[in-house]
Amino acid sequence: MDDVCDKPYPLTRVAADGSATAVPYVVADDPPIDCFYVYPTSSTDATYNSDLTADSEIGVTTLQAARFNQVCRIYAPTYRSVTLAGLFGSADGNFADGWALAYGDVLDAWKSYLANDNHGRPVVLISHSQGSFHLTRLLREEIDPNRAERALVVSAILAGTSFQVGKGSDVGGDTQNMPLCRRNDQFGCIITFQSYRDSDPPQPGALFGKPGATTDSACTNPAALAGGTGDLDNSFPNGDWVLDDAEQRAAITTGLVDLPGLVTSECKVTPDGYSYLAIMVNADPADPRADDIPGDGAPNWGLHTIDMNVTQETLIGLVRQQSAAYIAA
Repeated sequence: MDDVCDKPYPLTRVAADGSATAVPYVVADDPPIDCFYVYPTSSTDATYNSDLTADSEIGVTTLQAARFNQVCRIYAPTYRSVTLAGLFGSADGNFADGWALAYGDVLDAWKSYLANDNHGRPVVLISHSQGSFHLTRLLREEIDPNRAERALVVSAILAGTSFQVGKGSDVGGDTQNMPLCRRNDQFGCIITFQSYRDSDPPQPGALFGKPGATTDSACTNPAALAGGTGDLDNSFPNGDWVLDDAEQRAAITTGLVDLPGLVTSECKVTPDGYSYLAIMVNADPADPRADDIPGDGAPNWGLHTIDMNVTQETLIGLVRQQSAAYIAA
């Protein structure tokens, strides 16, 4: 089977006036860094934990990770994740045991990568949702305490989770050494967020962005790591929703689109202490482009399903800058 992480996934940039520009796409021939990706809950297997045959996992890997092949060599190990059936209660199983089995596979995959494939190369960690919970544990228990492993990490992108830091600090919760990223040229740091519409922030009981008893849940805005607001570049799946005009839609031949200037983001905290990446859509009914974005999930899950899509072009740009700074240091 062809490796989905070796293929190009071109994108069209759609301006506010509806004009479409194809963005050049080159799969890096010999990238200087690796990306180690752990996918979210996506398996449609009927059992509590998935098997080790990648099925539906291929689609989400293509959507979330494959485009990073412009900047890194991608490792996306298959693991026995808790399935959709396990997560939503239609499969027999125990959450603690199922979660432990999944994490054990991720840990084994990391150790195998280090032993057989890394060879001292810089690496970016990328994950979403279930994958981010597992990578957070990997950072906390294996990577952050180990100086040699920690030194390999360009950055860790943990989307759709509740990464913990000390109260009012960029470190001291899930990691004691690796801080949150606050500059585009910073490395050895963590980018983490959970996206919700600004008009619909997380409510008590939300799984994502939940603070601990003595810690804060972290948020770093990919569009403004130092804080404040910024415009996100995206990689949304193309569809009729993007443009009103059929002729303009026909000019878009790629499966993905970026809508520059449409989405602004800012890290915020609710009165209950939930952190989130507030997503604001800059709608203009007078122009032909979409006045909203798709992606709303289950109640109190916010825009969890598009955490990676709404930020992906910005994240790829950050990885370029961070890896260049790491290599130059």
